Amino acid sequence: MKKLMTLAAVIAAIAMHAALTPATLFSDHCVLQRGKKVPVWGKADPGAAVTVEFAGQKKQAKADGAGCWRVDLDPLEVSCDPREMRIAADGAAHEEVVLKDVLVGVVWLCGGQSNMTFAMWPEPRIGTHAGREMNGYYDIMLTDAPLVRGVNMPQCWSAEEKDHAKLKWFAFTPANARDAMVFSGAAWHFAVRLNQALKIPVGVIESAWGGSCIETWIPSDGYLASENFKGLATRKIATEATPEQVAQAKKAGRKPSLHQQARACWNAMIYPLAPYGIEGAIWYQGCSNRGRWKEYYEMLTALRTGWSKRFEVADMPFFLCQITPYGYGFKTEEADPGEVQIREEMERFGRSNGNNVGCAILSDIGELDCIHPGDKRTVGTRLAALALNRIYGKKNLKCDAPVFDKAVLSADGKRVTLSFHNVDGWCMKGTYEPRFELAGTNGVYAAVKSVIKSNVKSIDLVVPDGMEPKKVAYMRRSCVHGFLKNEAGLPLGPFRGQVGSASK
Repeated sequence: MKKLMTLAAVIAAIAMHAALTPATLFSDHCVLQRGKKVPVWGKADPGAAVTVEFAGQKKQAKADGAGCWRVDLDPLEVSCDPREMRIAADGAAHEEVVLKDVLVGVVWLCGGQSNMTFAMWPEPRIGTHAGREMNGYYDIMLTDAPLVRGVNMPQCWSAEEKDHAKLKWFAFTPANARDAMVFSGAAWHFAVRLNQALKIPVGVIESAWGGSCIETWIPSDGYLASENFKGLATRKIATEATPEQVAQAKKAGRKPSLHQQARACWNAMIYPLAPYGIEGAIWYQGCSNRGRWKEYYEMLTALRTGWSKRFEVADMPFFLCQITPYGYGFKTEEADPGEVQIREEMERFGRSNGNNVGCAILSDIGELDCIHPGDKRTVGTRLAALALNRIYGKKNLKCDAPVFDKAVLSADGKRVTLSFHNVDGWCMKGTYEPRFELAGTNGVYAAVKSVIKSNVKSIDLVVPDGMEPKKVAYMRRSCVHGFLKNEAGLPLGPFRGQVGSASK
């Protein structure tokens, strides 16, 4: 009987044993963030003493009753040398996990919807650009950047915050072409540009889902800090679709989009990553929120606030992409539910939140017949320019697109002079005619002729005979390109404004 009891105790102990498991981002080839504390955490036997050794540091923590543990490494210096991280636990059985080829540099989180997931060069298929970056194949095969690493979170959602999945980091070298081909084009080019400029390791974490709305990515902390969306912090997430949702989805030829609920993608795709040490985030999303453009600025604020808190990065660097021109199938600009307006909100967010926030204007790379422009090289480069100038001290690198300041009607009423910030001179593409419009007292806009000189910062608009201009707009239609650029090749984005009178 005693032997049977002992055997039962052993079986029970084995059943209760929790294998030492570091958090999902801790694997071979990972990049750790320089210059700030580096949280390392995971699961082990409840009460087990866990020791983490790296770069001459040795930190210890005790797993709590649920088996959760965390240590914080002191700020690390940049290191291009591959080193090992050792994690050991003294619990029901002594265990050790060894991570190999660990570098120290800068790490960025890359989120959003399909234009962030848009891959470098996946297997060919019929379609515009076949869903891939225009130069992706050669960029992958001709780039040997072992200090640049990427990792991709699979698309999934959850009604509750949960840890799951062991992720795999890979280096940006031709040997890893298969991994690179399905990796985010925007994130790939962003990381390579940072590495070229800084000469240090760069890690990028892709966690995005095509067609997703911004609400699904915001944690409860972000909603609680907002003015109008506090209720979304605790709203229950449904795990089954209603009959009405099933019918609507079937009619549209798809499955119910339960992952679009507030916090659903956060719970499964971002929560497992936090609080991994990161520098900041880049964001490419907005098409799915066009119809709710009036909410978008506050949603962006909630997103950044929530991520900043969960990743423990005060005033988190956050650089977003303005969505590009696209027709959306609407015959008139009046029928468009908000594509131009949400672009204006993105630009406003980028310039209204201090040095650590910026917006990459992409008016010139849109494809009017494709919502996914293939030129992700330009996207990544402009995002990198913002980070290099704002965060990494490359102040000689221009990163800010032109911004409309004011419009003034001349005393004789024949011209409207537009003033801008971030312009030393103008350049245009070929015979391109910028679409500027003026509206009179009746509120009806009309396209007008512009007078643009390369060495003059302002722009003059010719007022049509009989019009008393009250409003001005540029690229007011969603399917209009914007090839008017400043001296650094950064395009002017869409704007609307009031026309003032000349000072007497």
